[in-house]
Amino acid sequence: MHAYLITAKPGRWQRSARAVRVWTVRLLVAALLIALGAVVLALRCARPLIDLAATAAIRTELEVSIRTGLPGLGALAGARLAEAFAHEFRTAWKQERTDTP
Repeated sequence: MHAYLITAKPGRWQRSARAVRVWTVRLLVAALLIALGAVVLALRCARPLIDLAATAAIRTELEVSIRTGLPGLGALAGARLAEAFAHEFRTAWKQERTDTP
């Protein structure tokens, strides 16, 4: 039998306090994980709805642009962005590099 002091063993209150502390941390972590899971589920469920709304908006814009004869603002903005990107790409490609040895 090992020799130890009787007072070295944790008492009933110390064991209870430790158990309460451990279970409090576990419950807080579980609550955090459940909340995070709920947020992820909501975002994943909202994505198809956002895609459907965007598709409906595109079709409506196309229908209005066909009936009025005016270009759609989404297509016009997309064309401008593509043109700006192509311009930046060409200017960066044509620039002479000065850091080569």
